[in-house]
Amino acid sequence: MPSLQALQLTGRGRNFLASRRRSLLIASGVLVAGGTLAYLQSRFSSKRVGSFGHCNGSGTLNEDPENDSANRNVSKGKRRKKNALRSLQVLTAILLAQIGRKGACNLFGLVLIVVLRTAVSNRLAKVQGFLFRAAFLRRVPSFLRLIIENVLLCFLLSSFHSTSKFITGTLSLRFKKILTKLVHTHYFENMAYYKLSHVDGRVTNPEQRIASDIPRFCNELSELVQDDLSAVTDGLLYTWRLCSYASPKYVFWILAYVLGAGTMIRNFSPAFGELMSKEQQLEGEYRQLHSRLRSHAESIAFYGGEAREEFYIQQKFKNLVRHMGIVLHDHWWFGMIQDFLLKYLGATVAVILIIEPFFSGSLRPDSSTLGRAEMLSNLRYHTSVIISLFQSLGTLSISSRRLNRLSGYADRIHELVVISRELSLDNSSLQRNGSKNCVSEANYIEFSGVKVVTPTNNVLVEDLTLKIEPGSNLLITGPNGSGKSSLFRVLGGLWPLVSGHIVKPGVGSDLNKEIFYVPQRPYTAVGTLRDQLIYPLTANQEVEPLTHSEVQELLKNVDLEYLLDRYPPEQEVNWGDELSLGEQQRLGMARLFYHKPKFAILDECTSAVTTDMEERFCSKVRAMGTSCITISHRPALVAFHDVVLSLDGEGGWSVHDKRNEQAIADGSEFNTTRPSETKRQGDALTVQRAFATKKKDSVFSKSKSELYLSEVLASSPALDGTTSLPSIPPQVPPRILPLRVAAMFKILVPTVFDKQGAQLLAVAMLVISRTWVSDRIASLNGTTVKLVLQQDKESFIRLIGVSILQSAASSFIAPSIRHLTARLALGWRICLTQHLLKYYLKKNAFYKAFHLSSKSIDADQRLTHDLEKLTTDLSGLVTGMVKPTVDILWFTWRMRLLTGHRGVAILYAYMLLGLGFLRNVAPDFGDLMSQEQQLDGTFRYMHERLRTHAESVAFFGGGARERVMIEMKFQKLLDHSMLLIKKKWLYGILDDFVTKQLPHNVTWGLSLLYALELKGDRSLTSTQGELAHALRFLASVVSQSFLAFGDILELNRKFLELSGGINRIFELEEILDAAQSDDLVAASAAWEKDNDCHEDIISFSNVDIVTPAQKMLARRLTCDIEPRKSLLVTGPNGSGKSSVFRVLRGLWPIARGRLIRPYQLYSKGIGSGCGVFYVPQRPYTCLGNLRDQIIYPLSQEEAELKVLATHGGQGANDATNLLDSVLKNILENVRLIYLLEREGGWSTTNNWEDVLSLGEQQRLGMARLFFHRPKFGILDECTNATSVDVEEQLYQLATDLGITVVTSSQRPALIPFHRLELRLIDGEGNWELRSIMQ
Repeated sequence: MPSLQALQLTGRGRNFLASRRRSLLIASGVLVAGGTLAYLQSRFSSKRVGSFGHCNGSGTLNEDPENDSANRNVSKGKRRKKNALRSLQVLTAILLAQIGRKGACNLFGLVLIVVLRTAVSNRLAKVQGFLFRAAFLRRVPSFLRLIIENVLLCFLLSSFHSTSKFITGTLSLRFKKILTKLVHTHYFENMAYYKLSHVDGRVTNPEQRIASDIPRFCNELSELVQDDLSAVTDGLLYTWRLCSYASPKYVFWILAYVLGAGTMIRNFSPAFGELMSKEQQLEGEYRQLHSRLRSHAESIAFYGGEAREEFYIQQKFKNLVRHMGIVLHDHWWFGMIQDFLLKYLGATVAVILIIEPFFSGSLRPDSSTLGRAEMLSNLRYHTSVIISLFQSLGTLSISSRRLNRLSGYADRIHELVVISRELSLDNSSLQRNGSKNCVSEANYIEFSGVKVVTPTNNVLVEDLTLKIEPGSNLLITGPNGSGKSSLFRVLGGLWPLVSGHIVKPGVGSDLNKEIFYVPQRPYTAVGTLRDQLIYPLTANQEVEPLTHSEVQELLKNVDLEYLLDRYPPEQEVNWGDELSLGEQQRLGMARLFYHKPKFAILDECTSAVTTDMEERFCSKVRAMGTSCITISHRPALVAFHDVVLSLDGEGGWSVHDKRNEQAIADGSEFNTTRPSETKRQGDALTVQRAFATKKKDSVFSKSKSELYLSEVLASSPALDGTTSLPSIPPQVPPRILPLRVAAMFKILVPTVFDKQGAQLLAVAMLVISRTWVSDRIASLNGTTVKLVLQQDKESFIRLIGVSILQSAASSFIAPSIRHLTARLALGWRICLTQHLLKYYLKKNAFYKAFHLSSKSIDADQRLTHDLEKLTTDLSGLVTGMVKPTVDILWFTWRMRLLTGHRGVAILYAYMLLGLGFLRNVAPDFGDLMSQEQQLDGTFRYMHERLRTHAESVAFFGGGARERVMIEMKFQKLLDHSMLLIKKKWLYGILDDFVTKQLPHNVTWGLSLLYALELKGDRSLTSTQGELAHALRFLASVVSQSFLAFGDILELNRKFLELSGGINRIFELEEILDAAQSDDLVAASAAWEKDNDCHEDIISFSNVDIVTPAQKMLARRLTCDIEPRKSLLVTGPNGSGKSSVFRVLRGLWPIARGRLIRPYQLYSKGIGSGCGVFYVPQRPYTCLGNLRDQIIYPLSQEEAELKVLATHGGQGANDATNLLDSVLKNILENVRLIYLLEREGGWSTTNNWEDVLSLGEQQRLGMARLFFHRPKFGILDECTNATSVDVEEQLYQLATDLGITVVTSSQRPALIPFHRLELRLIDGEGNWELRSIMQ
């Protein structure tokens, strides 16, 4: 009888417990020991958890040993817990208020289904009692009628169970939609998405909270609603049933026990809410590193930064694993106490309380056979009633623990909502009401006493006063980091207005209505080519739809009309990956020509195009009647502007009106008190002089280039028409699922001696123990029935002591199995993560996965969320296979002893038929789950992409457009999830009926056969007792056997769902494996044989430069680059300049030809020097301090070894000081020495991408070049955001250091620093190699 949960350990144990006093003594000892253990563990855990701090890192544990400090920490913890529950209440109120009519119908339907399920369960318990009586009395006709009713009730129960899951899933999706839309409402308003990540800083990784915390919160909340509704309904019904035949005092005793145990558990419970909040924070930080790697894949690959990125990723992963270990340990010990008090011991207490009526009350059997049969029926039913009542009360009692866990999610979500709402408030509207610092509306732009201050409180501009009338054109100059772009962050509302008054057309945070911003980092939205031109508008927002001829005209203005032939009009493309930087900048200008605003802010948005095209752009903008406000380092643009604003980087500024040739305003005098300021202001004066000398000379670019002559040395051969391009990369045929499963087990299957092997062995031993316990329970259930039938109360009481011991054993076994299953999942996650990272971060495989794969590979999603889900499900599947396997072997043997071969044959026949039936009706859950994970990854990637490009989107006023795109992806995810839930609903009815409900009916049939075949005098009490014992034992054995086979049948569904995750993970593994093996190169160019490494030369010999999309960029390129003979690579945008460097770096395979190149960065060791170093087009700032930015991709230890090898020195202190001295000299050379003082020294850690301007980031890239001092430096338009004089200084320094540079640039000023020019003519394969002569 499962209610008693009694374990007959050994004959010696039964004798030992013969005394009631000893039984009570042991029970008391177990309770005291368990309570003491819980108290000690709870105290230890509370201290440890307190050190974690708040989920955002703002809260820390005070280490003051004084008592008052400890009390303050306790009070702080209580307030945090109370606030978390308040967050849960607020979110619940929001969900109920916005749930709508459909949601209310779902809730009502769930209540109805729960009530019906409880009623059916109650009737089913009665029918099974009647079945037991009919089998006992061998009444076949009555038994058959009851078995038909039982089958129908079982089918109804399966239907209600699956329907409740369906409604719960639907509610979860509705909750998810409500909360996501709520967050989006504030997140996309007034540029809160930008302020949240780049200004405010209180919330880190908001995409983790939106894409991960909200779904988990909604899933757990909907499940809690379902479970608590079921518990309340069961509790009400079974309380009424219990009171109908027993005294109400039993209900109060049970309720008192449950409440007391629940109170004890709540007091000892660890802070699961804080633990969960911390876990989600660490998950978000770990995921963010993968997303960051995806966003900057090409720059990291050029730098050879795999080792450093792997270090950061591994460090975050270890922090996550360490915390998850703490969480699992706390769940383990707390689960043992909770199971003991509420599940096992509680069930025994409940049976003790209500068994009295069967010995001395109205339910006591009479001496007749019929009376005893009636008693057995009542015993079965009322035992089911009391156990169901106790379970319902226990469920309600442990809800506090689940609420505590939910509060962790609720706190993070509510914090995001509150801060987003706060940041979304229109500050300008608040400032207009009586404040001096305000923004007002006019048809011009004016700054009056405006102070520009960064979020880190660095003053960039003091008291700026400037008016820009319509028709006037302003040019803003100044050194990098002087505040040129920051001025417009204040104008656009991205940064707060600290002091002063701003007047602009259209008050608000958007610049796209009257003032259109073209940013220095071009931004392209995911969509069609037409979407790029009308951005940030949607097709529905256009006043007049843009026609095809108008699209063609706009693209023709920027020389991009060929894009119409390359891409179909309705094809959605990730243009940031498809177009070069120059092409993206030209597309941004076409966008400006479409919108035709009154004012256009051009923030170094033409740095990657030729000077001629830049001048064309300026002329076109002026012809439209648009006033330009331009930030540029090109003096040629002076001719197109009337007013020049010069910033000195220290708060000073001056305005010069070129029409009057005089200074009309001056913000401040130069401050010469600090050397760093003097240096920066000197840089500003240099820039001003460079612009002043140009005046209206518009032929600067031509005059500079005309000083040099060139002679053609080589050119591309004529196209012979016989060249066939190989597939790059070659298509790797995907492996079938069984091979992928085999590959997975090859990685994950442990040995006996490692940790996972020991855990699996421990799980097997615990499962065997649990099976043996179940067998003893089955035997003692029969003994219990026999004792009640024989009215042997003394023997029954002796079994209570055994039951208490069994409760202690069971409360250890079940939580330990759960704990080891979770540990196994964590261990497998570690193992599989390390296996994939081993390939992912070697030989630029991460770059190839993102950019060379034939399909979109969301590796960041697969390495984080998908891998976690796969290992969690897999551990449940594997450990779930152990239990039914052991149960089948054990109970089949016991069943054979009772029923012979017939029962075993029926068992196996049912299993085979059931498995075949379920396989035929099962949907393709693997494919459906794979699609859901892909859609979830796309939704999250869109949020991560928004965060990466937040500033550009904010300047465009594209928040509404981004919201439309993101919510479109979100709706696709919801629709697919709903489809999956529906398929699970229909399949779940059949699955539950075949695997769980129908086997009970087979069990009853075997019980009847056994009763019919039993021999002996049925009138004897002893015979009746033996029959009752045998029937109860047989029912337990057969039921356990069928349940085991049901578990086996259910594994089919679990494996189908698991197959989707296996396919996604091991598809990535196959791509990484192909990238690691040199198949890509060997198949096309016999790399190992024909391509060599050489110390002193770069040589292309008949090399074809071919894109992964099979487009020929350079045909049979032949070029030798020798030391001191630098090469300048020129050509129009999209002609393949950067692609040459990708082939040189090994990012793209060689289609044909032979390439000789120096060894890569320190490929022969730190002391061997650097052969070639790449500075990519897109600047990349790594994680870490200021020192790390210069020495990247080396660690500090490796950098110290390098400077010791090159400069001499001894000891760790000498190495650190020497390194800092070398780096300080480099910062002086690149004119960034002021960063040391401004940012607080070498050890300062910042989000450098936000702190530094684009020009400062580019100069840091050149600082890396000078630190590593390679023989060859590959510079891919890496100085186009710096001023001309700085650029010339940097190249002169590279020449003085003996670095032979290979430069891609559009600036004629760099011609003197090169001896050769490689001119890529048209991007169709044609090229010329020229010598450069003065």
